[in-house]
Amino acid sequence: MSKQDSILIAKNDSLSSVKIPLIQRESMFSGHTLKPVHNTPIFNNKTISYWPGILLFAIFSIYVLIRLSQPKKIFKIFISVFSLQEAKQLFREDFKLTKRVSVFLGTGFILVLAFLIQITNQYFGLILKDYSHLEQYLFFVAVATLTYLIKFVANYVLAFISSNEELSKEYLFNVFLFSQTTGIILFPLIVCLQFTKYPPEWFLYPALIICLGFYALRMFRGFILSVSEQSVGILYIFLYLCALEILPLLILIKFLLINF
Repeated sequence: MSKQDSILIAKNDSLSSVKIPLIQRESMFSGHTLKPVHNTPIFNNKTISYWPGILLFAIFSIYVLIRLSQPKKIFKIFISVFSLQEAKQLFREDFKLTKRVSVFLGTGFILVLAFLIQITNQYFGLILKDYSHLEQYLFFVAVATLTYLIKFVANYVLAFISSNEELSKEYLFNVFLFSQTTGIILFPLIVCLQFTKYPPEWFLYPALIICLGFYALRMFRGFILSVSEQSVGILYIFLYLCALEILPLLILIKFLLINF
């Protein structure tokens, strides 16, 4: 072995025998005035739902499209809800339930109404507890759509039996007016219910009150329209409204609560 190799071996042995003291530093998570809430880590198993944001953006796009294409349309609908004269004028000028604007506004109302029903059902825990929120929402969309389809069919049948088709058309037109206005007004509240951190009661109860208020106004509008027809008696008006509005709604609510 050469002299240089022996020197290197001696240096390596001497360095390996030296113990380097460890420098312990204070943790950045200690020495502060913040008090921990939990002593152990908490696993976040909450799933993020993207479908409410996508659907609400689609509804918002519908309203923006209508606002850009026909800027005065929504304003006329609002005025017609609170003015019977304006409603009659709009009925004479623009009675077509199958027009593009009416279909879009009606679709927006169904989607917004289903959101409100789903949130109310989730808040009170009424039905479909074992289903996801998306499944509940799709179920309520189907129920709301089927309910209005049955209402329209029943209205046309009663109009054919009573030979008063003009009154039936005007009544359906007003149903559309109130529904479209309700959907537009409820939309900001639904957005707040989905994305704000405030208590849901701040937005849920006002939304339910708005729905009940517009429903009562719609019933009153139907009564006024029927009274204006001299050939229709008060008793027939009451039976007509009960057959189209009150009784089906009560039956539907009871059916859902019992079977689901």
